[in-house]
Amino acid sequence: MDAAILEFACRWLPYGGPPPDEIWIGFGMTTPGFDRRLSRILEGVAARDVPAEVRARLRTQLSERARRWTIRSRSTLSS
Repeated sequence: MDAAILEFACRWLPYGGPPPDEIWIGFGMTTPGFDRRLSRILEGVAARDVPAEVRARLRTQLSERARRWTIRSRSTLSS
């Protein structure tokens, strides 16, 4: 499944990453769960054939999405 997740993330990279419903339909996981799994994949052997520039862009996208989730969570908690 790691290869499928990596391919899926690369396919959605130009669009800012996959939407939550596509992640759920494709893999049965939440966006944060998908992001954690993708992060582990990027650190492992499965990603070695992905160009370094693409891996870096995926990591940047993961960081930005994590920051948005954190801001959204804090906003919800303070409401």
